Amino acid sequence: MGLALDAPEESDIIEEVNGVQVAFDKMVHEHTQDLELAYQETSDGGGLVMNNGGSECC
Repeated sequence: MGLALDAPEESDIIEEVNGVQVAFDKMVHEHTQDLELAYQETSDGGGLVMNNGGSECC
């Protein structure tokens, strides 16, 4: 499993999460139902953070 900043594949499921269009592979979509995207600043810099409740996915 990984994260890519590419155009969605034909078979992807496309949803909007916190105002951002996200394409999910069908095999992982069921594990991302409570996904939240956020921007977080740390001492190492800033970046995108994915939180998914109690799921082991993200």
